[in-house]
Parts: sequence; structure tokens; C-alpha cells
Amino acid sequence: MFFDYTCGFSNRARHWLDALDGVQVVWRPFSLLEQNRVGDGPPVFDRGALAENVSLIALAVHLAVGADGGNLDQYRRRMFTAWHEETGRLSTEDIVGFGRDAGMGGWDHDRAFAALAGEHAAAKQLGVFGTPTLVLDEEHTVFVKLESVPTADRAWQLWDQVHELTLGAPDLREWHRVLPEPKDVR
Repeated sequence: MFFDYTCGFSNRARHWLDALDGVQVVWRPFSLLEQNRVGDGPPVFDRGALAENVSLIALAVHLAVGADGGNLDQYRRRMFTAWHEETGRLSTEDIVGFGRDAGMGGWDHDRAFAALAGEHAAAKQLGVFGTPTLVLDEEHTVFVKLESVPTADRAWQLWDQVHELTLGAPDLREWHRVLPEPKDVR
């Protein structure tokens, strides 16, 4: 699963996938900030104005926790909860603290950002353009945006349907549900 902590759809997907006992998910960062970068300037991972951007720090700490053998699930859940379900702004110190709580040994900004740039490049090679994106195998990658978190009894059914549509309909390249504009109620 390629994700970005700032993405509300990634947060919905984490609730959905966490409800699926027995499904092993590898969470891989993908920076929406880099994906949506305008112009030919340097990547957001290079030191500069965005060196302390908390969305990038959160993704880089994710990789540092994993590299240090820490508890990635603990960090991921804490980070998503803090970003989407708690009030207040997160600081670099908060995020690095979550990483340390999850077993990150040390924080090396340059090393972590280099790893983040590598993850982003690997995602791009797979055709990833947004989050959340599930990679089911080398040939089957699917961008999945949930309107809401499925109920516990619906989580497995949705998992099966995503697999069936992704694996069973290779000629279906893109599918998008079109929703009408909300009616003005006055």
C-alpha cells in the first residue's frame, strides 16, 4: 500500500485494511507533495525550503522506524490518528517522538529523506500517481479511494470485490464512480 499520512483516503484505507485479520500489508510512503510539485525545480526531498515539512518528516520517520527494526504498525497508527483524528498541529518534534516511541534509534534527516526519495521513485516505476494505491502483485496495481470506512462485516467483502475487479478484469484500465453535484438546499 502506497500512502501519504496527509491523505484522508489513506487514513480510511488504513482503518479498512487493519480490520482484515490475516492480510499482511506493507505500507510504503508516497509523497503527494512531490507528486503535485509544479515546475522543474529540485525534488521536495532535497534540502531546502521543504526540509522541515511535517508531511515529509512523517513519511521519512516511517522509513527510519522500519530501518531500525521498530514497530511500524505502532508508528503508522499513531501518526494517522494524530494527523486525522486529533486536534492541533504536529511539529517535527512530535513526529520524531512518535518514531522514537515505536523503536526508531536515531533520526538522520538526510539518510531518511534519501530513502524517501528512493521509495517515491520505486512507486513511480509501478505507475503510482496518488494515494492510496494497492499493489496486489507485479502486474496488478489499483488506486482505491473509499467514500467511508467499511463496517467490520463489510471489510472482507470489499477486499474480495477489489481483488475480483483488479485481477479478474484486466481489460478494465480505469473505473471512476461519477457522483452528481449536491443540490442546493435553501
